[in-house]
Amino acid sequence: MKKHETVELPLDTVLELEYADITPAFDCSGFKDTSELKPRSFASLQLRALNAARALHDHESFRVLLLECGASCDTPALCEELLKFAGFASVTLALCPSAKELFGAEGKPGLVSEPGALVLSCALFEDHPKWVLKLRAALRENPGLKLMLAGGPGDLAAMDALWPELDSALRADTVAEFSAEGAGALLGALIAHWAQRQGGRHVSAEAVSALCALCSRTAGDRRWIGLQPERLKNLLTEAASFEKGAVISKRALLRALGAEDFRLNFVAKSELRDHRDEQLLIQTEGQETGQINGLSVIETSGTSYVYGEPVRITAAMRAGGDGDVIDIERKAELAGQIHAKAMMIINGYLNREFGALTPLPASASLVFEQSYSEIDGDSASLTGLCAVLSSFADLPVRQDLAVTGAVDQLGNVQPVGGVNEKIEGFYRICRLRGLTGTQGVIIPMSCVNQVLLRPAVADAVKKGRFHLYTVAHVTGAMKILTGVPWGDENDENSVYARIISRLEQVSSQRAGDHPWWHFW
Repeated sequence: MKKHETVELPLDTVLELEYADITPAFDCSGFKDTSELKPRSFASLQLRALNAARALHDHESFRVLLLECGASCDTPALCEELLKFAGFASVTLALCPSAKELFGAEGKPGLVSEPGALVLSCALFEDHPKWVLKLRAALRENPGLKLMLAGGPGDLAAMDALWPELDSALRADTVAEFSAEGAGALLGALIAHWAQRQGGRHVSAEAVSALCALCSRTAGDRRWIGLQPERLKNLLTEAASFEKGAVISKRALLRALGAEDFRLNFVAKSELRDHRDEQLLIQTEGQETGQINGLSVIETSGTSYVYGEPVRITAAMRAGGDGDVIDIERKAELAGQIHAKAMMIINGYLNREFGALTPLPASASLVFEQSYSEIDGDSASLTGLCAVLSSFADLPVRQDLAVTGAVDQLGNVQPVGGVNEKIEGFYRICRLRGLTGTQGVIIPMSCVNQVLLRPAVADAVKKGRFHLYTVAHVTGAMKILTGVPWGDENDENSVYARIISRLEQVSSQRAGDHPWWHFW
């Protein structure tokens, strides 16, 4: 096959992921531990921000720099280091100054009266909007003053509203995602810097590789790593308490990760207990018509702990109606706007596929069982569509599989988020009920690069005890769920023909046949 040549697969293609597909290898072979690497700070990785800081230093016309900083980094330290890299001899951090400290009083000058770079938080001016006028006046009166205003995206947007003239100011973003190629050396150099500056321990190459995998999950893509400096520092601090040797090992790191998870997973464990006691009804074996396992992602309040939770979705066909799918969640006002849009897309697909020439003679109702709070998102639209098609075709679907994915009106499966948490959530239920060797999850083919599972789940995939299937079209999902090919109306043993036959039966019943109760 020539370079860049692509092969078009049939719509109903189903591909199973292998262990190698879900375990990226981060190359850490160039060092034994981080003490062998040249230290590198997080600020030195911020090329965009450093470029802006240099422009602030080198050009008199630039007086203000707005820096977007994530909540997971040490913003004051980052700003100070960037400005010193840029050449500022004097850098002042004003984390929470009073009006007197900032602007002066009783004949005493304030911080804005001094030459050099001054770092302020944008949130400061949300609490004191009148200070903006004083700050503008200070810039006019003190030509040697340069400002760096730092904050999150919301803080910067609020600052724009308070100070419209900032449209012409310098701006830059901090970057937390880096290519997975060379990630081991990059993260190792960052750890070496922390060890040098803050007296922490160095980390083995094996542990750095594990940290790269964790950062890759943060990025949501195996081709990238997402850095959360403060979380990584805390994790390494705790890992050091478990390590008896001079260098933090992978074992100590995993213990720290386990301890972090233990502190936050109470709600997830409580729901697992409900599954064990059969308070939450999810089947992991057998087949059912119009019933399918969906996958949701839950974020606990206060801790931001994210975990996957399977949900049973059922569909029921009925004669009559406008050929639409009645979304019970929406009728009960328990669904958000994106979810409502997803249900309309399901309607669009059904009408395009089966009602293009004549109106559909049947409708269906769709519900997320045992769901008592508001749901939103479109990641269950593929699942819901498969449940409706199962009901229309009167074909049972496998209960040992769970499905996630969005879908468009053409039936194409689109990517969704939280794939790892969803897979691991269904795996936990299957392990609780007993792994049969046939259980697994169907995900969009476009989500393959997002898959980076916890070791226990990846090991189950490696041993063939749990399976991951990828699909690009709803026909592929139906093929693996029912064991019947999608086909067409000329193939009696196809899903499509069964749906057409059943719709024709409903249509003829409505046109002239007597209902069953007339025979009594």
